Amino acid sequence: MRIVAFVFAAWCALYPAAASAEPIFSETFQDGNADGWAPSGGDVRLTTYEGNVSMRFTRSAAAVHRMSTRGFSGVTVAAAMAAYDLEGDDYCLIEASGDGGRTWIEILRLRDGQDDGVTMHRDAVRDARFDNAERLLIGARVSGNADNDQCWLDDVRVSGQRQAGDDDARGQVGAVWLRGGEQMASLAPMQAFAPPSSASPPGHVLNGTLRVAAGRGQMRVLTDALSIAGEQALQVDTFPGFEIAFVQDGDWLIPARRGPMTGGHPNWEVAIEPGRVWSEARDEGWSRAALPFALIETNANCTHNGVLTFVFRDDQVSRVAWQIASETCAYFKFDFWGANQASFTPGAPPDATIASAFRAERQGRMRIEPISALAALGVDVDALASPADIDPAALTTFGLIHNGVHYRGGCETRAGAYPFCESLLLPSYSLAKSIAGGFGLMRLEMLYPGSRTQRIADYVAPCRGWGDVTLDHALDMATGRYNSTASEADENALTTSRFFLSMTLAEKLPIACDLYPRRDAPGQRWVYHTPDTFVLGAAMDEIWRARRGGDRDFFDDVLVDGVYEPLGLSPTIRATRRTYDDARQPFVGWGLTLLPDDVAKVAAYLQSPEREAQPLMSATELASAMQRAPNDVGLAGPDANFRYNNGFWAWNAQTALECSHPVWVPFMSGFGGIAVAMMPNGVSYYYFSDGGEYRWARAVRAADRLAPMCEARS
Repeated sequence: MRIVAFVFAAWCALYPAAASAEPIFSETFQDGNADGWAPSGGDVRLTTYEGNVSMRFTRSAAAVHRMSTRGFSGVTVAAAMAAYDLEGDDYCLIEASGDGGRTWIEILRLRDGQDDGVTMHRDAVRDARFDNAERLLIGARVSGNADNDQCWLDDVRVSGQRQAGDDDARGQVGAVWLRGGEQMASLAPMQAFAPPSSASPPGHVLNGTLRVAAGRGQMRVLTDALSIAGEQALQVDTFPGFEIAFVQDGDWLIPARRGPMTGGHPNWEVAIEPGRVWSEARDEGWSRAALPFALIETNANCTHNGVLTFVFRDDQVSRVAWQIASETCAYFKFDFWGANQASFTPGAPPDATIASAFRAERQGRMRIEPISALAALGVDVDALASPADIDPAALTTFGLIHNGVHYRGGCETRAGAYPFCESLLLPSYSLAKSIAGGFGLMRLEMLYPGSRTQRIADYVAPCRGWGDVTLDHALDMATGRYNSTASEADENALTTSRFFLSMTLAEKLPIACDLYPRRDAPGQRWVYHTPDTFVLGAAMDEIWRARRGGDRDFFDDVLVDGVYEPLGLSPTIRATRRTYDDARQPFVGWGLTLLPDDVAKVAAYLQSPEREAQPLMSATELASAMQRAPNDVGLAGPDANFRYNNGFWAWNAQTALECSHPVWVPFMSGFGGIAVAMMPNGVSYYYFSDGGEYRWARAVRAADRLAPMCEARS
């Protein structure tokens, strides 16, 4: 008998995600305790296999846990269970009751045939009977006739949305408070940062420069796998000051700069997106502004989304109140809030086109519909938001694109729904390997045929020892240089951390070139290496400058002007993480920041590149990346069901869809739990999460209702 621990590798992208919510209860038994679980009927104990602890039941044993969901709606109960040696009518069962045990709702049932002692099966149920329950019971039991009938319970999760107050949720961020000196006691409801239904047009105009002072805030650390909060030099509990110009356009307030802004803070950079301005009677003649923003980790991609607000009139502004209650960051999660002094200098807009450009951006966004609208098309909407697969508390957002419509899921935070979902800042992580590295080389190949077969050694001096390795080999992660072929072993090795932590091109490039020895001829074996994509970026930069001049910038010219602008992508994605030196080398393999509309437009383009008026990149290479060229499908990935080609993954969905032939789904994948899948029926699906879970087979099956994939191109 064996029990599988919950291990999630970055390549195991198989199942879908669920709407983000606040965790109410979580039990993994990893602390070696089963406190609060009441056993009955037989042998109930904790057992350990390969470091994973779970609760075992034998014969007819059971256990029940009692808790409260008072103050929460949209409550979901999720759990996992494995079984062994069931036969006949034997079963394992997880169930829940919102009325103290009078009625029970089944969460998961396992029977004979699901009892290999290896597979952890998961499921979840969202039911109104679990909402606001004073006495919610979660029960697990085995119904067997012998001691060898066994079940193991693990990873029990209860989550929901904290119920917000009424329209007067302004609370501690009211106008009088903002103009005073009292500190925020806690997070405010997110709706306190949104215009209420009674809002009026703003009574003042805010054109000029806002300066916000740095200052310590209140931080509640939730996850800190790398002990970042304990590093005093990083000052993570200090909100970074910033200075930025704004242009007001009606009830919109538009920052003159989008994307991360570098500054003097050792750990944080600030990114600010357009927000709203309005008036309220209770603000005593002042106008109010609220803007979405994010703190983004210096030299990395972790993104912590927040909101800020202040009141203003003429040339006066109040303090700026701000808070963060969500993130896309697997290793560092926290709530963070405070209020900082601010000043404002009126002035003419720095760029007269800022307002008109933003109007055009809004008008050019893909049509939005709520994810629930898919139900009318026969789609199982719950499969796109299943807590059975991804912890609701770990999900930032998700969506599906079909026939030119962006069906967007929620943007929940630990303080309620994010009020600026369209401006939610999403880190690319390794999506950049596809939409910066892949797009970059495929466009370069279109502009200058033969670029992909150029040797890295001829353009990147520290990689002179790479011999016959080409740009195409680096994009495919098939350089023949590696230490280990075990999945993610090289990527996760301590030696790789030197590469990620270094901050200049002079530091990064020699590390990337020398990390791995040559083991095979290039083009023969795929081994996942982010440094390979960084080297590719450096080579493309040199080729571009050799062609166009030494002062040219590959990212700005080839990607921003050549791809992102024609696709109508936001100004946010047009800024990338770069090295912190005069070289300003784009990371290419990670480091972009996207808006949800950017994700939808990129996916739509990949589905139908021929719709563009002019080709944006090599049609041959793009067809190969999208598994539409039978003679160039790429190299095998971690197993036979995965491929990697031109910076894009592909997964064989044949088994999930019960097709008679392989059905390859191209997708992009990012660290922590990010996936964007382009299905062969023209439907695309994405989610951004940070719980380390890569699951979306349910989403593929749900999307199959829109057009059967067994009959589509494969």
